[in-house]
Amino acid sequence: MGVVKSMGLRLAYSLSPGERGVTLNLINDVLPHLIHLGAILYLICFLFRDQILLRSFAILGDFAYSAFYFTVADKPLWSAIAWIVPNIGINIIMIFLILRDRHMMPLSDDEMSLFQNLRGLNPGQFRRLIRLGKWQRVETDTILTEEGKDLDRLYYVLAGDVEVDKGGRLIKVEPAVFIGELAYLRKKPATATVRAKAGAVFVSWPHAALENITRKDEGLAAVLGNLLSNDLAEKVARG
Repeated sequence: MGVVKSMGLRLAYSLSPGERGVTLNLINDVLPHLIHLGAILYLICFLFRDQILLRSFAILGDFAYSAFYFTVADKPLWSAIAWIVPNIGINIIMIFLILRDRHMMPLSDDEMSLFQNLRGLNPGQFRRLIRLGKWQRVETDTILTEEGKDLDRLYYVLAGDVEVDKGGRLIKVEPAVFIGELAYLRKKPATATVRAKAGAVFVSWPHAALENITRKDEGLAAVLGNLLSNDLAEKVARG
């Protein structure tokens, strides 16, 4: 007789005869089905794409399994329960990490503007990206790239004017634009000389650091690749 069932019987015998019968029937009916409840909850969890819901139902299923293994025999089946506990713990930790990634940290005005411009990044991905970035506000005209020379940083000009010199042809580019994305994507020298004019605000990332973080985070790699491709397409459309 299971542990919880024994406790239930002691409780039942302390009740009136009528209440006792109802309680005993409830105990006998419910406990054997806990394993089925656990299986059903596990099946339901796989219906969700949302990781919070998926892992939450998995945790509920594990609790049902644990209750079954605790009550099915005269003594709890600790060997089975011991493997369920770490599974519950891992899911709880992952829910915490997912919620942290969805939560927006306090941002400066420039960081908030950047986040709004880099559409598609979730707060966690943006947080990882911004940690690698170096912010600059230049007081004089500053060369970001030189035509034909290798480039080891990717730039995003948030504010201020940008001048592009490609084979002697000068082009003025509006802010909120990537600089050096072609060199980053194709691992080739810069195709133009780009100057950030005095007062420009930009952030830059080392190629090596970006490659390392996107190798570890496929979601971030996909969003960043899409942002860079759209930026290139817009530049081509503008001529």
